[in-house]
Amino acid sequence: MIADLERDIGVCVGEYVGGRSEALADALAVVAGARAFQGLVGEIVGDQRRFGDVLERSVWHPNGFAKIVLLDAPEYRLRLHVWRRTAAIPVVVQENVHNHRWDFATAILAGGYRHQEFHAYGIPGEGGGGGGDGGDGGDGFYGYRYESAKDRTAYTLSPFGRQRLTRVFDAYLSQGSRYTLSSVVLHKVVPDVTQPAVSLVLEGPHQPTTVEVFAAEEIGPGTATPHTRLTPESLMRQLSAVAALPAFAYSH
Repeated sequence: MIADLERDIGVCVGEYVGGRSEALADALAVVAGARAFQGLVGEIVGDQRRFGDVLERSVWHPNGFAKIVLLDAPEYRLRLHVWRRTAAIPVVVQENVHNHRWDFATAILAGGYRHQEFHAYGIPGEGGGGGGDGGDGGDGFYGYRYESAKDRTAYTLSPFGRQRLTRVFDAYLSQGSRYTLSSVVLHKVVPDVTQPAVSLVLEGPHQPTTVEVFAAEEIGPGTATPHTRLTPESLMRQLSAVAALPAFAYSH
């Protein structure tokens, strides 16, 4: 099962690199169907070596979700994002505005969230401007350049000054929604605490893009911050819960 999925995804990603813009979404569709996805998760859970590989790659993301890397190849990564309410987290972590160093396709498998996109403008350090509710306009954002350690065990946020942002897109996306986003697009997810979400994300090849993060409050100095890894028990709970979902975004 996994070998076949890796081959099919690799073909689509190769077409994406060759200029077929919809190929990244097609690659995600290969795996996001209920039978293929449940087979993938079942094979990972049932294979000690594969489960260990996924565990090594999976962390609690600082933006408030479990990031579970199901497949890892030179030209792509397949990630599962799981937002879940827990008694230990009474308030959902608010995600910072950011972009990525790769284009990606997303399918929401369960629940939903608000997806917002932004444009940066003005001169770093300059005040004024902008409107928007909830602090999404004006000069209230601190800019950071994001760098990941080569072994992906930690990350660094280096401040470069304040920046003004304008929110240009804001929509609630529910189960079955899918979209593709360029590496340069600034965006964030606002989780829905009434419907914890599960999404499947396919990263394309790395692009020559500077990754920037914009926060409403200062994050701190640019020191390396280690990722918090999932425990084996936590990963198993997450995968088992996702595999039991009754429906998925795609059907073949």
